[in-house]
Amino acid sequence: MLLDGDVAQLYAGALEAIARVDGEVTPEESARMRELIGKRTQAAIDYEALFFEKATPDKLAGKVPAADRRMVGRALAADTVALATADGDLNGAEAQAIMRFLRALGCTPADIAAETNELNEWLHVLG
Repeated sequence: MLLDGDVAQLYAGALEAIARVDGEVTPEESARMRELIGKRTQAAIDYEALFFEKATPDKLAGKVPAADRRMVGRALAADTVALATADGDLNGAEAQAIMRFLRALGCTPADIAAETNELNEWLHVLG
């Protein structure tokens, strides 16, 4: 799945938001984020804008066509966990932030479990 335009920028913003949960984006996280984004889009990402324009779950979900939301959510589940674990274990704050994005995208526990088992402890928030 390749993302384009505003969706690609907001997807990158979601990754940035997860990387920032624990305070700062390390060089390792930044490199990993760029690698993950490169796999999802060929669009030019304005990385400087990510610092100033914060992506929110609602903004991302609002830009993704309804028919594609769960598919984008599944990709985001895999990518955010890969990013969050780049500097160690997934922590609770990171998992909660990830789940807010996935809930906004309409993901089900089965969608998330198909991509990663790192979030199993937090699947209950999806209802």
